[in-house]
Amino acid sequence: GLKQCKGRDWFDCITAHPLSELGLPFSSPDKVVSVQSNELVLEAFKKMEENVIGGLPIVEGPKRKIIGNLSIRDIRFLLLMPELFASFRELTVKDFMTTIASATKDTGRIITPITCKPESTFGSVIDTLAMKSVHRIYVVGEENDVIGVITLRDVISCFVTEPPNFFDNHFGFAAQEMLGPTSRDI
Repeated sequence: GLKQCKGRDWFDCITAHPLSELGLPFSSPDKVVSVQSNELVLEAFKKMEENVIGGLPIVEGPKRKIIGNLSIRDIRFLLLMPELFASFRELTVKDFMTTIASATKDTGRIITPITCKPESTFGSVIDTLAMKSVHRIYVVGEENDVIGVITLRDVISCFVTEPPNFFDNHFGFAAQEMLGPTSRDI
């Protein structure tokens, strides 16, 4: 991965900079999709689907202090744990995460989210993502309030750019082009 590029001038030059100098995170604090710990877990998964994201920070209070992370992969616990499935319509995010934590290797508490500060270096963020094997790291302010998120895709895009509109309707367009005009097009 990128971690193995350490020692190369081009890599070390970029990764020595603080996130703020590189324009990271790309989104502003008000654009970070989050879920309050007292919201229903089904609403959290719905937010992920609507925003096409794989995870979101669990926050508390008006200052959005981060207390955890909910991943789309966590939805599997609704099916694997009968006690969760039985109450999934009333289950809050906090109760969901606490139940998962107590049933897994953790000791009944929500796993601490992976965070960094705006002054963290890009290299330290890459190291953390690799070391923790996570897809996202949350950027937090002085009071642990969520001010951004950096994903693996964000990291990669600092080194490689995608052509404009590369993913815009890519598969739908390719299939339509292959099939030719339909009766609607004529």
